[in-house]
Amino acid sequence: MPLFHAEKLKQISNQVFRAAGATADEARIVSDALVNANLAGHDSHGVIRIPEYVRWMEQKLVTIGAHIRVVRESDSFAVVDGGWGFGQVIGREAMEVAIQKCQQAGVGTVAMSQCCHIGRVGDYPRMAADKGLAAVMFVNTHGGGKLVAPWGGRERRLAANPISIAIPRKNATPIVVDISTSAIAEGKVRGMFNRKEPVPPGNIMDADGVPTTDATKFYGPPAGALYPFGAHKGFALGLVTDILAGALSGGGCSRKDADRVGNTFLVFVVDIDRLRGDDPFYADVEQLVEYVKSSALAPGSERILIPGEPETLEEMRRSREGISIDAETWRQIAEVAGKYGVSVG
Repeated sequence: MPLFHAEKLKQISNQVFRAAGATADEARIVSDALVNANLAGHDSHGVIRIPEYVRWMEQKLVTIGAHIRVVRESDSFAVVDGGWGFGQVIGREAMEVAIQKCQQAGVGTVAMSQCCHIGRVGDYPRMAADKGLAAVMFVNTHGGGKLVAPWGGRERRLAANPISIAIPRKNATPIVVDISTSAIAEGKVRGMFNRKEPVPPGNIMDADGVPTTDATKFYGPPAGALYPFGAHKGFALGLVTDILAGALSGGGCSRKDADRVGNTFLVFVVDIDRLRGDDPFYADVEQLVEYVKSSALAPGSERILIPGEPETLEEMRRSREGISIDAETWRQIAEVAGKYGVSVG
């Protein structure tokens, strides 16, 4: 598999999006977000998305040059319409509103809809944590991105419906939880499909509801489905995430007649200093982290890592050694680049 330095991938991605019609700012923001996801080890939300995003642009499913529009607001909340702009652009603009509301009122809540795919969800709560704020985000897909079977079912009814939480630390990388409520992200299955690798057991089922490790049985036809993570617990979290993100934002929940894929989200941001005081809060966090890490290691384990630390370590490694892109994903990127006259050599 070819290896690339992050800056080279960002350059190629930027050129492709610009050639396909994105503005300079959109191309830069989206490219940086995709490659940074690769750096962190989240290849499912990295440059594998370039051909998909360009296809959406060609189908006029992305509104070039769009920015957020505040539909209604108070001192502490806002309902925001993204005009179907690039998710990485719109999501960051909406998150800035939530942060500003929080800094003014102590808490900030934003419900966002009409937004294209926002990419790696953990990026957004992390924006708040980098400013010393805590954030919780719930995300769905406007009802269109159905991938997950309900617990006990075999047909796609819910999206991956991720949840992300970011908590700042005084002298360390923020704690960042970024999980889908499905057993595996669809983008990871796509990567395994491209590499012709089996999917780990317990993640996907075929169209008959039979567990399988064959990614072709997931994509079909007929299409299979993802399992919810943690059986009924993940299903419950996926269901309420669909409601909190979709019903409160107005973007809608999973339903039969929805097929346009984008993201809606609900985010809460909290000013820790006003609620508790920074110093006692950070003291409690560090006490907990130290206590958790003091556990004796299980057989085969080398260390205990807090959420957010694996991504930091992987970013350091990939920045040094390069980002590996599988041959099929690179073929697809090169194909769309060639279509728009962009050299990837």
